[in-house]
Amino acid sequence: MRRHRPARAALLSMAWLTACVWPSALHGTVTPAFANAKVAHTVRDVDRGHIATTFYNPIMDQNADPWMTQYDGSYYLTATTGDNVTIWRSPTITNIAAGVQSIVWSPSGKEADFTDIWSPEIHHFGNRFYIYFAADQNSNNALHRDYVLISRADNPMGPYRFGGEVHDPANQWMIDPNIFSLRGHLYFLWSGWRNDQNQVQRLFIAPMSSPTHIDGPGVVISSPTYPWETSVAPINEGPVTLQHDGKTFIVYSANASWKNAYCLGLLTLVGDNPLNPSDWRKTAHPVFSSQNGVYGPGRASFVTSANGKQDWMIYHAARVNGSGWDRTIRAQPFTWNKNGTPDFGAPIPLDQAIPLPAGEVPNRMTYNPAKTTATAVTFDVTVARAGTYGMYVRYKNATGATTTQNLIINGQPQLPLSIPISGSASRRNQDSTLEMDVTLPRGASTIEIDTGPLGASVPFIQLTTSVVAPY
Repeated sequence: MRRHRPARAALLSMAWLTACVWPSALHGTVTPAFANAKVAHTVRDVDRGHIATTFYNPIMDQNADPWMTQYDGSYYLTATTGDNVTIWRSPTITNIAAGVQSIVWSPSGKEADFTDIWSPEIHHFGNRFYIYFAADQNSNNALHRDYVLISRADNPMGPYRFGGEVHDPANQWMIDPNIFSLRGHLYFLWSGWRNDQNQVQRLFIAPMSSPTHIDGPGVVISSPTYPWETSVAPINEGPVTLQHDGKTFIVYSANASWKNAYCLGLLTLVGDNPLNPSDWRKTAHPVFSSQNGVYGPGRASFVTSANGKQDWMIYHAARVNGSGWDRTIRAQPFTWNKNGTPDFGAPIPLDQAIPLPAGEVPNRMTYNPAKTTATAVTFDVTVARAGTYGMYVRYKNATGATTTQNLIINGQPQLPLSIPISGSASRRNQDSTLEMDVTLPRGASTIEIDTGPLGASVPFIQLTTSVVAPY
């Protein structure tokens, strides 16, 4: 089970719309984006920015249960927001938070009492898109079941209509739907209970007669048995199918999602029949777990890089040590072992720069401070056209609480920044990234962020190289 954080509204800018002469194209020395980024303590020459060839996690500083997929040259992300189904679209993995965002379904009519909407996934069958998700009614967790939305056209952004429950004949508690095709047959996966008296979360599979209908009883293919699956709570959940070179795997989340013990496990289909539990083999150890200052990683999905040459995992992890259901969304590449199984490696620390996915065109400009005082940091930025840009604020907040810090663009106050904690003063990996939208005039602008002794520090910011919404 999981809680959610409300989606943060896009930051609305009130920047001056004064026309400015564009001094030059976006250019500069192409260097690793964050190499030797240091806060200046005096006014220096204007930093015109440099192209970022790396990025830092998180790629989205809110939500959980990320599901990313690719279609027609774009990446689409949906995630648990709790009260609706939202989709983000971007041409790149790393800029998904600054992409087009649309709420494609909210409870209404006969479904108005739907609550705790979890783990949506987008799938494409024929000429329609299907979004599978879990929901209960009036916050009664025992009523959690899996449902489906159906697109009205061949467009992942919708519109969608409610397609009803994906009904399991046993009619028991179920969450975390996933669907996959193997040798021309569809199969439905979920995490569920055997009954109300036996609430151990197990992984079930059932055959499907169509993308909306289960056609047979659910079969348990995984139960939490190893200590790493049961030390806090006996849970197997979040099954996601990963297929590669003719092999089928299920990557699932194990143990308590609200604790650092949360991790990823792996099932491998070693036989021919996915409905036969003995045809699945469980890896005896977690394949991705808390390390390197990353805590409670879980609920992964998988895409390839823009040029198709790299495999990437999109997952969530606790914001900081022990923060439980307060999570952020992250991305990192993975490889394959000689035996054909996925090698996810270890979670990449938040303070480690990651090269952009292969084939991804650099899409952000990095700006170091032009001026730093005891109470504020100022950045001089330049954009090619007036419009709304994605701004990524790299920060350290070891205060122990979310801070509220003023944002001023071209002398005009904006909505204040709400900057979550990112660690403690005694631990490394205090860095994190906050994304919001800012509206800028064409040409030069100044962006000032108040810091002060009780605020988060901001070593640099980044702006998308193209507008996310023009004037």
